[in-house]
Amino acid sequence: MRKVLFLLLIAPLAQAQTCLDPSADQIASLTRPHNYIQHRSSSYDRSGGNADARPIAPGATLTLLDEPGPGVLTHIWITIASSDDNHLKQLVLRAYWDEEATPSVETPIGDFFGLGLGEYYLYQSIPLQVGADKALNSFFVMPYQKHARITVTNDGPEKVDSFYFNIDYRACSKPLPADTLYFHAQYRQATPTHGWAKYGTTNDWTSNGDPKVNNRPNLNGEDNYVWLDARPGTLRRRSHVDLAESRWLVGRRRRHVLRGR
Repeated sequence: MRKVLFLLLIAPLAQAQTCLDPSADQIASLTRPHNYIQHRSSSYDRSGGNADARPIAPGATLTLLDEPGPGVLTHIWITIASSDDNHLKQLVLRAYWDEEATPSVETPIGDFFGLGLGEYYLYQSIPLQVGADKALNSFFVMPYQKHARITVTNDGPEKVDSFYFNIDYRACSKPLPADTLYFHAQYRQATPTHGWAKYGTTNDWTSNGDPKVNNRPNLNGEDNYVWLDARPGTLRRRSHVDLAESRWLVGRRRRHVLRGR
């Protein structure tokens, strides 16, 4: 009886990179098949010219992305040219997933990108970066099953001359897993002082330097902002505080307060 030898060769199957794969080795992943198509929504000049930015009038809303799903946002880049010094607070970023009525993301654009003081500072982290010059970057993964819409609304009094944006997203060939969690970000603000209306004066002012309120005395510290309330210890560092505009209250516990406006 003749013996027959069968040699079975098993070749490894190439594993496709999925829509939600946050592969850290982006160079190596270039050799792998993908089950998505990479797209970009941007402010490029649709006429073919070089005016690759959009103006935003006061009260107007600009749509940055309006795409069907399933998909995944992987990168948002924005830079803004505006004469309004408060535009990081005045521009409101909103994102709607799967045609929801209320946004899952609603926040001043500066706060979303880590600039909570309304001013530009350069920094770098894994999910967020602010580069030179005024380049706002987000690398948060934002999935959606049916639809994604991102808008920016100008709630300020001045026109935004040039709003530049690039949004990179993946159009997925298959629905995302049913247990995929969605990205949410909501802005919250608490103001502990009662404002000038409590004292029968005026609310008709816009900054601490306004003559209507700048020189009003507050000798007893009533309704001051409390930004530190700590047990006995050593204060090692502070920032963004002018000690000429603050007071120390010393006792068994120490509190750092700023004069209320």
